[in-house]
Amino acid sequence: MTHASSTAAGKIAVIIPAWEPSDSLIRFVSALLELSFGSIIVVDDGSGPAFARIFASVAQNPRVHVLRHRANLGKGRALKTALRYSSDHLADAVGAVTCDADGQHHPADVRAIADALQREPGKLILGVRQFAGSIPLRSRLGNVLTRHVFGILSGRMLGDTQSGLRGIPRALIPRLREIEGDRYEYEMNVLADAASTCGIVEVPIRTIYLDGNRASHFRPFRDSMRIYLVLARFCVSSLISAVLDFAIFAIMFWATTSLTTSIVCGRASSIANFLLNRRLVFRAGVRLSDAAVRYYGLAILLAAGSYAGIRLLSRGLGMNVLAAKALVEIALSLASFSVQRSCVFPAWARQ
Repeated sequence: MTHASSTAAGKIAVIIPAWEPSDSLIRFVSALLELSFGSIIVVDDGSGPAFARIFASVAQNPRVHVLRHRANLGKGRALKTALRYSSDHLADAVGAVTCDADGQHHPADVRAIADALQREPGKLILGVRQFAGSIPLRSRLGNVLTRHVFGILSGRMLGDTQSGLRGIPRALIPRLREIEGDRYEYEMNVLADAASTCGIVEVPIRTIYLDGNRASHFRPFRDSMRIYLVLARFCVSSLISAVLDFAIFAIMFWATTSLTTSIVCGRASSIANFLLNRRLVFRAGVRLSDAAVRYYGLAILLAAGSYAGIRLLSRGLGMNVLAAKALVEIALSLASFSVQRSCVFPAWARQ
């Protein structure tokens, strides 16, 4: 490492949430200390007495700060604990790099994220694995699925949404401390928020899986369900509103044969959709008036898009009006979800 790189690393705090780690954590922390990082924050997330020896070993260096949860509270909560400690007690730190404790991150890649954090102040830095070679099937499939779901949710396709190696500028830490989530879903929420606010810079890193990734505590089914729950709630809300919209549209079109009148009346269902999304889906704490203005601005644009799409399919291509209505609304619902999540009910306003 050059003197300049050493100086830059000295201004970065490395955060490692750990639950029941192996001895590899000791070797990992030792390697990071050799790279001259100024501070390393290790969070013992309720590992218990059997793992006290490991945490005591890493705590021997004065640059290592070991924080403890009495019970396992989850990775998201551990990250928030470390971020709070960094902002409250490490005044010289210009940012933080988060790592996993399961041996999947190479010390040189941690340094690369720290360097990128220095080059791109204000941006969230994301370490992106290349997934070349022999990769456990559950990890490969899980990442493909979450990448595409995240693309639908946020409108931004990332190379690796499950990477725990990330660089966080100091100015972003207060915002990230308030984002919803205590377990793995927290990291997805952070990405969604950054995609719509400060922006994300992707940095290639090594793909490392030890012993079939047995050291990972990620539970594919349960933890994925936490991540996708917000999308499921949106689907329920949209289905309820879509049934109301379609019924009103069909009745009005049968009575008047006016496409414009039918669409406008059908949009009365937006009242139910707005209230459901605010409390059930996104659980936003943003002021009702502010959210309503943004929501109905979006609703007007969607209504215009619905009119144009139905008119094109029914009059231009000869499709049945009700079939055209159903097809257009399905397509618009994806855009609606992305805009509502990032602009109408932003992540920072969620409870």
